[in-house]
Amino acid sequence: MYKFGKQSKARLLEVHILLQKLAHATLEQSKYDFGIPSTGGLRTAEMQNELYKKGFSKLDGYQKKSYHQTGLALDLVPYINGKYTWQNKEAFLHIAHTAFHVWSEITSSKDIYLHWGGFWRAKDLNQNHFLDISDKLGWDLPHFELRNKAQANTMKIADLITDYKFSDKLKTT
Repeated sequence: MYKFGKQSKARLLEVHILLQKLAHATLEQSKYDFGIPSTGGLRTAEMQNELYKKGFSKLDGYQKKSYHQTGLALDLVPYINGKYTWQNKEAFLHIAHTAFHVWSEITSSKDIYLHWGGFWRAKDLNQNHFLDISDKLGWDLPHFELRNKAQANTMKIADLITDYKFSDKLKTT
């Protein structure tokens, strides 16, 4: 079982409690290790603006604010072979798949919805009604945020190994 490092734990403490619970439960169930990079938690307007200037965000932090600036967003990035990796589509899909299964276990609220950046402009290229590694994934794979409306243009995420419920995973390990 994986555990968050000191820096990821500190970044988690700055975001909404539901995102904290989501991250911990997802990490417990994930076959991939992951963490929260330096800009993956709460951001100041200045931090957000730097990401915007570098082309890593579409939001400038001042006129267009990010959910990161209010603690309602979190980036979960695979940590493989001792470093963060941004290229492993399978790992991102697995983390998202696990997070959505966990989400239904940690909240019964009908007023808060989990959104994932992997759905933004995603396309089911092979038309199998699942989002998988052969599809065009959205442009922000690490990003999860809390909103008061359901996310549009979602589809089921294919788990490449097995489909399981949060509570079932404990029985198989």
